[in-house]
Amino acid sequence: MVSKRNSGTMKNILLILLAIILYSCNKNKVFEKNQKFDNYDWNMDQVVKFDVPIEDTASAYNISILVRHTDNYPFDGLLINLSYSTPNGEEHTKNYKLNFRDEEGKFKGDGSGDIWDESEIIMKSTKFNTKGTYKFEITSNMPKTPVQGIMELGLLVEKN
Repeated sequence: MVSKRNSGTMKNILLILLAIILYSCNKNKVFEKNQKFDNYDWNMDQVVKFDVPIEDTASAYNISILVRHTDNYPFDGLLINLSYSTPNGEEHTKNYKLNFRDEEGKFKGDGSGDIWDESEIIMKSTKFNTKGTYKFEITSNMPKTPVQGIMELGLLVEKN
């Protein structure tokens, strides 16, 4: 028979182990932030901005765009423009098409009810040459505005 004292100790040990496991799973995450949109509409003039602090210039990073959308999002993807500036003033910009649906027309992301979370790596093994804050800006390149059904847009930066 297990005493209440031993049972409480076991629970504490399990909670500590769970916390260690969860922390170790996220140790490569450098930055993650999302911006919510009112009424699930992303207007063309809304610029989504993120300030990403980079301290480790020796590592390579993967940069992902995170999108939360409703089940009735009418398109198979999302056209965006990503611009970023380095701490020393260099500017970079590129257009991307994020693909949300597979060949059968079903959403590829993680779904729960009528909400879908999409994540797509847009820059693999990227090196940052200067320590400091990198400023990212994302704008919509969709032909129809506002883009309806977009709940949140985010940026994730992880060490490779």
